[in-house]
Amino acid sequence: MNLLADIFLPPGASNLAPDTDFAWNVILWTTTLFFVIVVGAMTFFVIRYRRRTPNDATSEITHNTPLEIAWTTIPLVIVVIFFFVGFKGFLNYDNPPSDAVTVDVTGQQWSFSFAYPNGATDSNLYVEAGKPVRLTMHSNDVLHALYLPEFRTQRNLVPGRQTQIWFIPNADVPTLHIMPEDGWPIFCTQYCGDGHSRMMAHVIVLASDEFNKKMAELANPFKKKDSKTGKSHFVPYVDLGKTLYQQIGCSSCHSVDTAGTIGTGPPWHGLYKRDHEPFAASNEPGYTLKSSDPDEKWDTYLNESILNPDAKLVTYNGKAFHGMPNFSAQLSGINDEKRYAIITISRAWAARAGSRTSIRMTTRTCMMPTIQSSLTRTTIRCIRNPKRASRPGRRWHRSQASKGRMP
Repeated sequence: MNLLADIFLPPGASNLAPDTDFAWNVILWTTTLFFVIVVGAMTFFVIRYRRRTPNDATSEITHNTPLEIAWTTIPLVIVVIFFFVGFKGFLNYDNPPSDAVTVDVTGQQWSFSFAYPNGATDSNLYVEAGKPVRLTMHSNDVLHALYLPEFRTQRNLVPGRQTQIWFIPNADVPTLHIMPEDGWPIFCTQYCGDGHSRMMAHVIVLASDEFNKKMAELANPFKKKDSKTGKSHFVPYVDLGKTLYQQIGCSSCHSVDTAGTIGTGPPWHGLYKRDHEPFAASNEPGYTLKSSDPDEKWDTYLNESILNPDAKLVTYNGKAFHGMPNFSAQLSGINDEKRYAIITISRAWAARAGSRTSIRMTTRTCMMPTIQSSLTRTTIRCIRNPKRASRPGRRWHRSQASKGRMP
């Protein structure tokens, strides 16, 4: 009975899969049976009672009461059975256990963000095998939907409302399938704009020890443990920026290839230190941005564009870009350093891409008052040689941690 389910459905990877697959099988096989009966009877009657000569008289039978009662009652009973099969699964689907771990899910154009109880955030969902997890979900802009095919669950993310789903990840998926290296896919199934098809993430199911290590790593992205020595070291801002580029959803809109592919947002290739076209909109009338402008002006512009994207709408190759979500909640306050990491990697990529940006340009003055010039010089050395993430930067991290500025 599960043959077609194994062929047409993805492998079931949660406790919700048995009820969902059972309902799918019951409905599929029942409708298949009646399709064969109805079409078979129709074909038989067409052949058996076809008009053979022009003189054949049409039957005067107008109805058959027992037959009409039967074809009304039998489908009604079957539909009621369908209801109870589905309702049993729905009760299980909609009532999470009290010990479920809560993960907050935020949807925005065009990425998902997952916030864990220890304060960690990531663009992918990490869950512990065999432990119930509850996803509380909301949208920052338009209607989205979180769909996890292997876990047999889906629900809309509605602006202004909170919705939830829950499941228990299977420790072992009872099929020939195994979890892909990058995890099971997550899709958005409500059309939400130009980047809808790229609004994807992954669910990674981990054993208890691996899950705890991953949570500790995500909680402090500024530190990373060396797999060979077992010692922790501070992550250079360039490397952290590369990670955040994927984690917070920059990659869903902004390309970094040297071809300058234009997506939903302008490419980062050559965007820094270039002569910008007139802005489509600006909160400062007559505002311009040129390659000859000082670093301080560029730094102010980049910070404002992240925290208040609608303040100045950039025009690139004649196209005006708008609709970028606001990242002030994710990249301000105690997360200022994360914002600096994003800006640092955008500069580095611009320099790599051969734009007018140079490494020397970023060594003058830092755009953020809490960051010392020694850190800026350390960051640039990391761009040139990652092994030289040296002592000044390390001392700065320690001083910031002691002041409570590090997340």
